[in-house]
Amino acid sequence: MSKDKVIAREELISKVAIGSAIHVIGENGNLKYRANVVGYEGGVLLTSLPSAKQLQKDDVAYGELFPDNVQLVMRLIVNGVIYAFKSEVRAINLKSCKLLLSSLPKNIQIRKLRQGVRYPCMLQAGLLIGETKYRGVLLNISEGGCLFRMKASVKIESIKGLIEKKVTSSLNVRFPFEEKSSSFYVIMKSIKEEPSGDLLLGISYAEKEATDVIKKYLDFMQLEELSDYL
Repeated sequence: MSKDKVIAREELISKVAIGSAIHVIGENGNLKYRANVVGYEGGVLLTSLPSAKQLQKDDVAYGELFPDNVQLVMRLIVNGVIYAFKSEVRAINLKSCKLLLSSLPKNIQIRKLRQGVRYPCMLQAGLLIGETKYRGVLLNISEGGCLFRMKASVKIESIKGLIEKKVTSSLNVRFPFEEKSSSFYVIMKSIKEEPSGDLLLGISYAEKEATDVIKKYLDFMQLEELSDYL
């Protein structure tokens, strides 16, 4: 792409820390998972192989899934910049730890992340109000807050009172690629009743710790958008 810049692979390696998350996609779209960078040596990138749970399988035949010379698309984010490249499978290691060895091209495409984006989503979530947990769905999410839909099993006036008092609640969300659910404190900012009777709650985050997992998800969403990028 003409609007994307290119850097040398040595520059990328100097910026990437061991353990950095990297998204791996099969060139024909039959494979998609998140791995971690394990190392680099002589033009070969070492990344973790996906678990059977990640691929939603009972067992994984790694040799069939990653034959020699098959091409993969890899993307990672470092300090607000997307790095993307095509990588060719060199070998797999299934001994002490499961590793994928693949080529790292001499030139890497880069693109800056967009900021302040609100993404539509359908994430199962639970909102703890007082001692009662309400199940619902996140309809959109950004770095500053999210929109939560739930059944009208609580009086609107009682929630409006909590909003006025800026009472802190707890939100539990299961994000893609995370092994377990994430919980963080939030503050309800607004409430609206839909024609269906469901309630829409505008929510902001009450703690900085929430931004790490949310930023990871938003980065993932931006990578998902780049279907035509490499």
